[in-house]
Amino acid sequence: IFIQPQSTKQCNMEHQNQETFLKLSTYNFERFAEADNLLRSGMHIQNHKSQRRIYDFIEDNIEPLKSFYERLYKAKLNEQPTVDNKYFYLDGTEAQNKILNKVKLDQEATLFAIFLYWLHKVEKQFSFNLTKAEIVEMLNTNHRIKQPIQKIFFGTDKEDTISIQKTLEKWVGNSLSQLVKLGWVYFPEDDEKFEMLPAFQRIEIIYRDLIYNIDSIKTTYDFQN
Repeated sequence: IFIQPQSTKQCNMEHQNQETFLKLSTYNFERFAEADNLLRSGMHIQNHKSQRRIYDFIEDNIEPLKSFYERLYKAKLNEQPTVDNKYFYLDGTEAQNKILNKVKLDQEATLFAIFLYWLHKVEKQFSFNLTKAEIVEMLNTNHRIKQPIQKIFFGTDKEDTISIQKTLEKWVGNSLSQLVKLGWVYFPEDDEKFEMLPAFQRIEIIYRDLIYNIDSIKTTYDFQN
């Protein structure tokens, strides 16, 4: 890493016996370090108040960044349009994702994300903000998903008990933590309610057939992320 006379910093990395360069202004170099760390971790970057600084950096440098990730990691920096704007994320093969050190949803968090999106977009039970307690209540009262949830987690239908509620609350909490790392939901400081972010629509892109056929989820699941 060095500064050129034209006030440009250059990121120089060895990969497969060739050097990959990314030229950035000195002003942008710190932003690149942050954006690179987030993108490689699996974070989706969108025009939201919590990510706007990094979003603007990626948008302003999208072509050189696309070339950089393609040459260095053989990964694609995607731009996915939304209703109001777009979001960015890195995509690659399973082997490439391991090199990138991307976060991957576990099976239980994937199941939660599918149910959450279904409640949000298909059932329209909430708009964009709700608390953990509210989502637990929805999971407990929606007859179409309560039974498969109980069979998946407990093997059979059971009467509601404190133990079952604690299991569901733990599932919701752990799953939301993983969605935060992907940039799919956001928890404002000092606020119990979490916010659905535009990039959460990616779960619908991946699992559209399952989301719009929610009754097909019975007692087992095996999701590919």
